Amino acid sequence: MPGMINKVISLALVAISSSLVVQQAHAQTVPKKQCATSVHAIIARGQGPGNNLNVMVKVQNMILDQIPGSTSLGLPYAHDAEDKFTAVHNGAIMMQNYVNDYLKVCRDSKIALIGYSLGAVTMMEAVCGTSSALLIPTQPFDPSLNKAIIAAIAYGDETYVPLQPWNVGDCTIGLGIFPRLLPSTCDPFASSLQSYCDYGDDQCCGIYPLDDNAAHHDYVDKYSQDVVNFIKGRLDGSIN
Repeated sequence: MPGMINKVISLALVAISSSLVVQQAHAQTVPKKQCATSVHAIIARGQGPGNNLNVMVKVQNMILDQIPGSTSLGLPYAHDAEDKFTAVHNGAIMMQNYVNDYLKVCRDSKIALIGYSLGAVTMMEAVCGTSSALLIPTQPFDPSLNKAIIAAIAYGDETYVPLQPWNVGDCTIGLGIFPRLLPSTCDPFASSLQSYCDYGDDQCCGIYPLDDNAAHHDYVDKYSQDVVNFIKGRLDGSIN
């Protein structure tokens, strides 16, 4: 029986590894003339069908309208997949690849990473690596990239834990569904991070209070101008 169990586990790992390799093939390369002269935003939407921005198109448009020289991209990760664990892992590696490939050409551009819901988990996994139970392990960004990644914004992150210097919003007690056990892995990017989580969001601030998860759907309208202002401040040095 132990031999059979080990065989089943091995086959499962092979299957997972195969799917990861396929997803990791994505990359982002641009001609040098298309490099952002200010900030390049890579945006990861929440779970569901449709295009790669969905409600996050509002954030994109505000960045493009208010920050001259900016460019943007909706991360084409598997946001409509039923297996959210693989989607997050593959999406985090895709985001890392996109950043690294972009910076090979656009060395002077700055990067803003923005994620909502499942996309927030994906972004946080890319930046901080994995320290939550059940999530597929991902290595963090190299700390040296903290000079290029000037903003890392999470809306309704399911790996949220309280008492972190980058937390924004009124959730001070609750935890995400997959709370980070070692939030210190985010420290190299602490000055870039802003994690928005409010009471009434069952996904990042369970369980106080239960409010049909209403707060989870308010971040884009409520905080996007604050996000744009934060990115501006990071670009001009007024926010350290």
